[in-house]
Amino acid sequence: MELELLRERLHEYINVADEKHLNAIYVLVKDKIPETGSEKYHEATLDKFYRIRENHLNGTSKSYTAEVSMKLIRGC
Repeated sequence: MELELLRERLHEYINVADEKHLNAIYVLVKDKIPETGSEKYHEATLDKFYRIRENHLNGTSKSYTAEVSMKLIRGC
């Protein structure tokens, strides 16, 4: 089957397929689907975010108000 026709047929089918068949298709291709930035972070990145947040909450890192941040950004 020609590639473009195959894509078109699959798109049409996915739009009407039931959950059971969608899950089956997903299992076949999930490792090939790229992640978007909002879906998942690597564990090391999450660990870093949590450490930064913890440092902010317990006062061991320097924090700025929004107003001070904007002044620093603008160079005032």
